[in-house]
Amino acid sequence: MAATGLHLVGTGAGSPLNMTVGGKEIASSCDYRFLEGYTSLLGENGENRLEKLVGAYEIIRRPEVENPERILELAKSNSVALLVVGDPMQATTHVDLLLRCKDEGIHTSVHHAVSAVDLVCAGLGLQSYRFGRQVSLTFPHGNHLPTSPLEFIAENRFLGLHTLVLLDLDPTGMGIEQPQPMTPPQAFEVMCRMVERLKDDPPPHLELENVSSARDLSRLKAVKWLLNEKIGDVHAVICSNLGSSNAQIKSGLLSKITENCVSGIHSIVITGELIGMEKDALEKLH
Repeated sequence: MAATGLHLVGTGAGSPLNMTVGGKEIASSCDYRFLEGYTSLLGENGENRLEKLVGAYEIIRRPEVENPERILELAKSNSVALLVVGDPMQATTHVDLLLRCKDEGIHTSVHHAVSAVDLVCAGLGLQSYRFGRQVSLTFPHGNHLPTSPLEFIAENRFLGLHTLVLLDLDPTGMGIEQPQPMTPPQAFEVMCRMVERLKDDPPPHLELENVSSARDLSRLKAVKWLLNEKIGDVHAVICSNLGSSNAQIKSGLLSKITENCVSGIHSIVITGELIGMEKDALEKLH
């Protein structure tokens, strides 16, 4: 039996079949099981497969994870598993949950599993040490359209580094409904809108008169360099449903590969300079 307390268990990305043996044993022996159902999806028939692996569970959304009083109260006298798609420590929300348990004297354990980040770095044939800062691309809300994701992409490309772009799962931004993954065409449209905003209405920190450090100047140069290209002509890789039986990888010009993609969960890699075997890996292994 699992010890009294809270156990964070990764299900692995793409399918619960990617859960570790240790994670499965802990989750199946807990008194209560919850599936965190807003930061990702289990994939094809995943919920039924997960129940067969570990037993019945309850799906909880963002409010119950960010305000976890019920979970913490249960964990004081029961063994509680919080199942998280991918690796449980990829989201800061789960780190905060562990810190709250620490403050309240609740025993915790973490059972890692492969994440989408791991699958992208390991599965494409690109070198993991040649990835720069990863970014998240969120759905626009009204006129609110931050350009920082494209600025980080520009900085990485300026340095010859690849960028992993994680796509949003929640058009509402509330985390209370079944996730609706952003599609590659939607992601391309968002990036095009960011380009237009950077050209027509750049944020103050990208105005030359406001540049006060070498880092700011480097970012400004990188953004201007990217804006001289057509965003649709940058080389990219679309990673769809990695870890599942219907995984798909497409590489090429961003404007072309975002067309006619399979349904499911996607991420995009904006490639920097392809060196060594990286180009051959993308061309011949996928």
